Amino acid sequence: MDELRIINFLDAFITNALSVLIPLLLVSRGADVVEIGFIVSMSPVIFVVSRSIFAAMSDQVGVRRFFILNGVMNVVSIAIYMAASSPLAFSVGKMFEGVRNGTIWAVNRTAVMIKRGKGSAAEEMSKVQAIRTASAAMGIVAVGVLLQGHSFEVTLLFFMLLGFVLLGASFLVEGRRRVKVKFGKIFGQLDFRSKSDFLKRTSLVLILQSVATTVPLTLIFPLFLNEMGYDYWLIGLVVAAYYLVSAVVAFFLSKKGEVYVFVCMWVGAFLFLFGAAAVPLLHGVWVIPFILLMGIGDGTSMPIWEILIFNSVRSKKDVSSDIALLHTPPNLCSAVGLILGGVLVKSVGYWSVFLLCGVLFALFSYFSTKLLREAMYFE
Repeated sequence: MDELRIINFLDAFITNALSVLIPLLLVSRGADVVEIGFIVSMSPVIFVVSRSIFAAMSDQVGVRRFFILNGVMNVVSIAIYMAASSPLAFSVGKMFEGVRNGTIWAVNRTAVMIKRGKGSAAEEMSKVQAIRTASAAMGIVAVGVLLQGHSFEVTLLFFMLLGFVLLGASFLVEGRRRVKVKFGKIFGQLDFRSKSDFLKRTSLVLILQSVATTVPLTLIFPLFLNEMGYDYWLIGLVVAAYYLVSAVVAFFLSKKGEVYVFVCMWVGAFLFLFGAAAVPLLHGVWVIPFILLMGIGDGTSMPIWEILIFNSVRSKKDVSSDIALLHTPPNLCSAVGLILGGVLVKSVGYWSVFLLCGVLFALFSYFSTKLLREAMYFE
């Protein structure tokens, strides 16, 4: 598992650093919150399309070449940002980011399942997610520190160099003999109508958690803290602290039984909702502990997310395709959420977005509980 953990560490370090860096760069160039919402929404839309296609292909040809393509796309997307001088150019960069994310998440869980077997896949993937979350915190801290003393261009160059390291690491993944892709089979693999009712309902439940966490982390936190007058290093530190506490909680729960995880999820739902409701009402350093409460809540949902996913595909043949389809509605809705989030901030205020995300997170806990009971995880 070492090569997969290394790749995930580097990918999360770069990906989440850019999720903070690009909105701040756009603000520095005069873009408003609605424009930024539209630009960052490009990534999840392209992610959905590319992930689905790559996942279906990987079920035929294996996972190695998609990890390599992820490394290539990391370098390409950063190169576009370095050259970008207009909102359109930044949108193109976000599209390449979507392809980059699509390549790794088309095969990430499948690679884990191949290594560990279906019985241990959810536990191992929870650990990988914890590694990614801790790495995300480090990447965001790096953004804050670099921006404090250097330009946006120098900061982007640092992450491009790191992208080359990731590309090199991707060649460590074991591959299989080249197989010709049967494109006619791909359409059958990606036919959502042929999937089980349980998989479809699981996908709908995942929408709630995806929107509730993507919108704050990708759009609202950096802009809200920047508007409050936080320095770049402090914005990076606060968002990184969110990821760090999430990682600690998720890693701790990955070693516990399902019933314990279930109880903690409900505690986490309360903390996330309470924190989201309180943050927009506070000022200065007082927002930080409540953002961390949201991070704790987010961490409790990670093991549940993995349990739901692997429970939905454990008896399936085309695992990568089913996992990709499972994530299609959540990612499309996250794109819509980013656009609407920008519109709501401009027309109503930050409080409306924070509160809506808190409610969605609480609803995720409720409906995931129903699904897990149906799957006989809990009596």
